Amino acid sequence: MKYSFLLICFCVTLPIFSQINSEYKIPSKEQLDTLKIQLETLFKKDQAFRKIYKEAEKKLGKDSFEMEYFWQIVEGQDKVLEKELSLIIDTYGWLGISQVGRLANTAQWAVLQHGPLHLKEKYAPLLKESVLHKESRANHYASLIDWMLINSNRLQMYGTAIKSDDENKLQFYDIKDPELINKRRKEIGLSSIQEFAKSKNMVWNIKQK
Repeated sequence: MKYSFLLICFCVTLPIFSQINSEYKIPSKEQLDTLKIQLETLFKKDQAFRKIYKEAEKKLGKDSFEMEYFWQIVEGQDKVLEKELSLIIDTYGWLGISQVGRLANTAQWAVLQHGPLHLKEKYAPLLKESVLHKESRANHYASLIDWMLINSNRLQMYGTAIKSDDENKLQFYDIKDPELINKRRKEIGLSSIQEFAKSKNMVWNIKQK
């Protein structure tokens, strides 16, 4: 049951999303200014420890008690940020770039990306609607969905998730129907998988239908 909502996310039409959005409050200019600052602060908090974790691992040891405690602190902070973000989205809906700017808009995705599955499933449709209205970045939605699927032991849809092999070469996590990936990417405004692969110094040889 917990994955059924995710499947619906791919099928729901734009009018349904519009009906959902009509239930949210319309923020005033003053409220948007406040929300912009609030979201930008959320982004800074979300990124603060993540900017230094590699240095911390080198100094403390990746599997050390100190690093375990480090991530406990991060997880605790994430829960606080998730509650704050949920309150914003549940009140005003997904705030677009034209409303709060690119950084504050990105903050919603960044906090959600680090959140639990149920929040991703809840807000993914709103992010998709925002993407289709060109108010959010398509790669944010694609990345959110791909990692949701991978973390649920399923195949990614858009090819945004990559990893290093034993020889430190980049490769894609397994992709569902890879011969149709460009159709899916185009639907949400992403460039072709060939262009994406080239940008990562990777090669894509699967013919598209």
